[in-house]
Amino acid sequence: MFRFVLVLSLPLLTLCQVDITALGNYEFNKFDIDQDGNIEPLEMYQYFARFDANHDNRISRQEYAKEVETHHVNNPSAQQVLLRLFDAMDFDNDNHLDEPDYADIFMAADSNNNKLVSQQEFLRYFYDLTGIDPVGK
Repeated sequence: MFRFVLVLSLPLLTLCQVDITALGNYEFNKFDIDQDGNIEPLEMYQYFARFDANHDNRISRQEYAKEVETHHVNNPSAQQVLLRLFDAMDFDNDNHLDEPDYADIFMAADSNNNKLVSQQEFLRYFYDLTGIDPVGK
């Protein structure tokens, strides 16, 4: 029984090895293209456009995974968290992110409805989507 529980908990233990705050800040800075401290809707579209390898205006899970692996090649824990993030952002569960998903993501992250996503709003949403709560935050 103990062995079974340990095997089931290994993915969770791996996810806990990620510094979720550092990863969240890293991802925020990639979204915030003009580095003004806020993410605007256009920046969200521009960020996601870089994942769209076949230029069909949507991102497959496979395209996303390839980009994540490229940018986090030495960090499989970060890869797992970011793939989990993809699954959480794929609201209609079609294994693709597209413009309606981007709009939903932006609206959900913009908690004060000012058409900007601050770093604090982004991190709160990032933690909610990944299901990982940073200790002491």
